[in-house]
Amino acid sequence: MSNAKRRVSAKRKRQFRGNGSTIKHSKNSSATSTNASCSKIKISPAFDEEIAEYQRKPLTGNRIIYMEVLLNLFLQLCCPRCFEEGILLSEDSTYGLCSNFVIRCKHCDFYSGFSNSKKTLNCPEVNTRFVYGMRQIGKGFSAGFKLCGTLNLPRLSKTAYTNHENKLMSVISEVSELSMQKAASELLVLLFYPTKNKIVECGISVDGTWQRRGYSSMNGCVAALSVDTGKVVDIEIMSSYCPTCRKISKMPRSIESETFAADHVCHRNFQGSALKMEAVGATRIFQRSIVKRGLKYAHYYGDGDSKGFISVKDTYGKDSVTKYECIGHVQKRVGARLRKLKSKNKNLSGKGKLTDSFIDRLQNYYGIAVRSNVGNLSGLQQNVIAALFHCSSSVEKPMHGQCPIGKDSWCYYQRAVLWQKAKRKI
Repeated sequence: MSNAKRRVSAKRKRQFRGNGSTIKHSKNSSATSTNASCSKIKISPAFDEEIAEYQRKPLTGNRIIYMEVLLNLFLQLCCPRCFEEGILLSEDSTYGLCSNFVIRCKHCDFYSGFSNSKKTLNCPEVNTRFVYGMRQIGKGFSAGFKLCGTLNLPRLSKTAYTNHENKLMSVISEVSELSMQKAASELLVLLFYPTKNKIVECGISVDGTWQRRGYSSMNGCVAALSVDTGKVVDIEIMSSYCPTCRKISKMPRSIESETFAADHVCHRNFQGSALKMEAVGATRIFQRSIVKRGLKYAHYYGDGDSKGFISVKDTYGKDSVTKYECIGHVQKRVGARLRKLKSKNKNLSGKGKLTDSFIDRLQNYYGIAVRSNVGNLSGLQQNVIAALFHCSSSVEKPMHGQCPIGKDSWCYYQRAVLWQKAKRKI
C-alpha cells in the first residue's frame, strides 16, 4: 500500500511538457524560450523584442501633437502612488512654444510637473530653434507670428523674439570668428612650409552680396574665400541704417532723449550708396589681414568687377596685389553683352543671325579659347577669331581655316580632316 502511494505522488510531481495546443518551436528558432519577466506578467517575446528595439533606438527631437490626444492618453494611465486610473493633465504656464505641464491624480494627492522642451541654462531649446530657423529662411517676427497662428501654436512675444535674436547673434559671431581663424591657421600650415616666409602670401576670392537687389539695399556683406582651401577666411558686414537712431531723431528733444542717445550703441558702420559697399568691405578685409589672420592677400581673384580691386591693389605697397579674373565670369559677361546688343538692335535677331543658340555656342567657344591659352595673348586672339568663324560656318561654306588642328582640337571639322588623312594612309 505504501508503495502505491509513492507511485501516485511521483506521478503528480511530473513537470508539464506541453500538450497538443502548445506551440512547438524548432531548435533553430529564436523564440525557443521565454525569460522570467515574460512568464510572470504574461508578455509575449515579440513585445520584449520591441522594447529592446526601442532601447537601442530611442525617440529624439521635437513633435507637434494635438492636446486632446495627450489628455485622453493620461486619463488611461495609472497613478504611481495609488494605482488608480485617471491622471489629469493641465498647463501651468507657457513661454513661447514651451509649455510647463502638471499631472495630478483624481484619487490621491500625487502631482508632478514637466516641460515639453529641453532647457539649456533655464532657456527652452524649442524657442531658440524656432528663432534660428526663421533667420535661416530669411524671415522675422511677423512671419513667425503668422506661422504659429496658422498651426494653432503658442507664440513668442516681440520682446522675447528680439532677445533670442540678440543671443543668437552673439553666439554665431563668436563661432564664425573661430571658424575663420581655424581656416586661416590651415592656410598658414599649408603655405608656410613651402615658402618659409614670415608673412604667408595667399590668394582669395572676394565677392559681395546685398539684402535686396537693385543697389538700393541698406545692408550688405563682403566675404573673402581662400582659393587653396575653399573656406571663408574673413567677412565684413555693413549697414547704413540704424532703427534706434531713426527713433531718436523723431523723439522730442528732452533730457530722456539725450540720455537714451548717449547710451545707445549705433549699428551703422557704412555711409554711402550700396554700390560702394563691396569696395569698402574689401578694403577693410585687406587692411586687417596681417594683424588678425597673419596672411597677406597677394592674389585677388575677381568676378569681373574692377571697383573692389582698385581699392585694394596698393594695400601692402605699390601694386602689391595681383588680379586674376574668373574665366567663368568673363565667359558669362560675353554672352550678356551680346544679348544686350541684340535687344538694342532688332536687325540682328532672326534666323541666320544673332540667335540665342548662336550666342550660347559663341560663349562656350570663347571660354574654351581663354582656358586653352592662359598666358598666350596672341594665341588667345587667334582662337577667339577662329571661334567666331567656326560658329558662322555652314556645310555649304565651311570656315575652319583658323581653327586649331590636331586630334585634341575643339573643332570637329579639323578632327574629321585628320581622321580622313589617317584612313587614307591605312
